[in-house]
Amino acid sequence: MKRFLMAGATSLLILNMTAGCAVAAAAPNGRGSAGFDFEEGDAGFSPIYADYPDSEGVEEFYEFRHEHGDVPIDGAGKGLFISGNNHSDDLFMGYVKALEGFAPARTYHFTVSFKLATDVEGGLVGVGGAPGESVTVKCGVTPTRPASMPDGTGAHAYYRLNIDAGRQNNGGKDMSAVGDMVKTENARPGEYEFKEFTAEFDTAANALGEVYLVIGTDSGFEATTSYYLDDISITWEEAPRQPVAVRAQAAQMLFGTADRPSADPANCQFRDVSAEDPNIVAITWAEENGYLCGYGNGLFGPSDSMTREQAMVMIYRFFGGPAADRSVLNGYGDGGRVSAWAKDAVAWTIANEIFRPDGAIDPQAAITVEELTACLGQIAVAC
Repeated sequence: MKRFLMAGATSLLILNMTAGCAVAAAAPNGRGSAGFDFEEGDAGFSPIYADYPDSEGVEEFYEFRHEHGDVPIDGAGKGLFISGNNHSDDLFMGYVKALEGFAPARTYHFTVSFKLATDVEGGLVGVGGAPGESVTVKCGVTPTRPASMPDGTGAHAYYRLNIDAGRQNNGGKDMSAVGDMVKTENARPGEYEFKEFTAEFDTAANALGEVYLVIGTDSGFEATTSYYLDDISITWEEAPRQPVAVRAQAAQMLFGTADRPSADPANCQFRDVSAEDPNIVAITWAEENGYLCGYGNGLFGPSDSMTREQAMVMIYRFFGGPAADRSVLNGYGDGGRVSAWAKDAVAWTIANEIFRPDGAIDPQAAITVEELTACLGQIAVAC
């Protein structure tokens, strides 16, 4: 019998090693917390900038600066400073911190609190927008290590975030807009004061049991923005119910496991998958290759829950439908409940330990994101 190794483990490990110091996290009961006052150092937080041109000398032109140092507020101690001059209508800048020790693919509820020291008064006028109201503070917890990646070519080549932080004053899938840079007290021009922010997120850890905390600003003000971060705290607990995988999400997860091969969304055959659906490329690819088909009559059911046996059929087809010994199903009390069209797939995935039933197969039950992630983590390399 063949065994299968963890998908992409080497590349994920490299990302983890470059992410800076990580904090050991979740306790056995799924709860935990971490706090950072920056009195002894930067605590492994790494600066990140995005939405600026990919050209020589741009970092100097945009005046990027960041350091661990004194916050210019009496008694505040040390914090993280960051600054940049927006010349491109939009500039993201902030800090990223890796947290580890979570159950892989388990969803947790995170609460993040932090202080941001700003010296910007409200009601001012600036190029592109106000220096306070047009600089949006954002926060997120994501399983993907945030990075600034080259995108486009020639004059259109820019560094962009690999996560969805939204644009300017709008949040995105991975980050929420929590406020702006305007001081509460305008009576002390030029002086810094703290603003306090809190945000909550439900996020699944990645396959290595990691999440990434990211805090920053998205600027529509076309000049220099500078601020300090301090007293960052994060708490978490396991979500009371683990989310189930829907069909569009399952296609996207398989697509990612296959290193995102090419597919033309114009070829999508399903009338219930819109051209704006972020999963349309993955759905098109999965259907064209026969891994995950529709219901007929042009319907895919992108928001329908994926059952366990449907997930096993998808994985089985991904491997080309190899020979299977259905007698494996006799070892389970509910083996006879497996649908006829899924018996080979269920038997094969169980025999090869891609899916590991906990006493029962429960074939028509919805598969959770955690369970599907564990299955997909086994299928990349045959040995």
